Amino acid sequence: MNDRRSIFWMRRDLRAHDNTALHAALSASDEVICVFVYDHTILDDLPKADRRVAFIHASVEEAGAALAKMGGKLLALEGDPKKVIPELARRHDVRRVFANDDYEPEARRRDDAIGEALAREDRELVLTKDQVLLHKDEVLSQSNAPYTRFTPYYRAWLKRLGEDEGVLRDFDTAALGKHFGTPPTGPSNIPLARLGFDDIDLDGLNLYPGTSGARRVFREFLGKIGDYMKTRNDLAIPGTSGLDIHLRFGTMSIREIFRELGKHVDTRNDGVNGWIREVCWREFFSQLLHNVPRVADGPYLEKYAKLDWVKGGASKRRLDAWKGAATGYPIVDAAMTQLNQTGAMHNRARLIAASFLVKILGVDWREGEAYFALKLNDYDQASNNGNWQWVASTGADAQPPYRIFNPSSQSKSYDPDARYIKHWLPALESIEARHLHEPWLREEPIPDYPAPIVDYAAALEECKRRYAAI
Repeated sequence: MNDRRSIFWMRRDLRAHDNTALHAALSASDEVICVFVYDHTILDDLPKADRRVAFIHASVEEAGAALAKMGGKLLALEGDPKKVIPELARRHDVRRVFANDDYEPEARRRDDAIGEALAREDRELVLTKDQVLLHKDEVLSQSNAPYTRFTPYYRAWLKRLGEDEGVLRDFDTAALGKHFGTPPTGPSNIPLARLGFDDIDLDGLNLYPGTSGARRVFREFLGKIGDYMKTRNDLAIPGTSGLDIHLRFGTMSIREIFRELGKHVDTRNDGVNGWIREVCWREFFSQLLHNVPRVADGPYLEKYAKLDWVKGGASKRRLDAWKGAATGYPIVDAAMTQLNQTGAMHNRARLIAASFLVKILGVDWREGEAYFALKLNDYDQASNNGNWQWVASTGADAQPPYRIFNPSSQSKSYDPDARYIKHWLPALESIEARHLHEPWLREEPIPDYPAPIVDYAAALEECKRRYAAI
């Protein structure tokens, strides 16, 4: 067995630059085989026109080109990684497989199975931190336990970032290009059609794949980050970063983003600090999913497993109306239309739409979580689960049960001129904004638009009774 030959397995880190696992592989080896596996255990359940797969495919293409410039080669394979990776390690007789850690329960089960298969042949799976700044047990309470409240976690997280300069280290892979060795034979990518997927016009959706796309989006955000706290909730303007999908698929390292922030903006600015706090929520939910994996299937606050959700035909009708943007509440329907058409949804709109499903329609939050998982371009299990449980008041440090987003007041506050509503529901263009916040107060019903699926006041009381019963 060759101790100086290894495999770098690219996963949700679709880049060559500042990649922890790639750097570790190159540092420890004289020859590194780089591989990306199109995982059919995931892909086979997705629709043919999946925007995320197209984004991944284009990002793999760019990452392969970047590796080639450095003297390496990306080998693209397809199948079940639990079989493909041990087989590849056997074929090339490598001692170690390097990959960046993943904290989702299914990914951990996959990695455990691969690690065990490799260990049976005296090989090793080496996992490194990459997708977050701090992970697992790096931020613990004074009692050495994981945090389940965000604010103390945020304070400890900031303190650790301030004290440990190594957290933002640049893992410069370009300087180690000579360690790639002889490139393996095989394709650097696999055609989308062969994988069973359609081409997608990513540019038309303002989705810019790869590291080049991530840096483009980041540069644009740098120009407006100072106003982030003033604009992030305005539904009619793109006030958020747009980096979510790039953080999800690792086309740009979170370390590079923070290093560049420090170079180009005043990090004492309220907008910058506000955005950093939002990034911390991502890391809070990530460590929570790692330390309490049962939240993937049920409420963190286990007493809420007994919540009496609307069931049967009524639940299906309400869920279908919500999915189909036909609730009769324009702000909710606009949000769901944006999601269905583009795979994106404004962050404030996500809160409005989620709260409406759970607390006004009384549908189990897991139904909404699953639909967002299917549709969101930037779907991340930890953040999706954490945010849905926050809205449903079932999660760690969630909003209290009596906090319920009123769609009318949310619409008036964050889309006062109904610009967001009219953009996504153009059939309502001629309707006055005041009637789009509360259409049921209009003397005549809005033509060709559904009546409200529920009476808000009655649904509100039903929600209060549902939670009070626990």
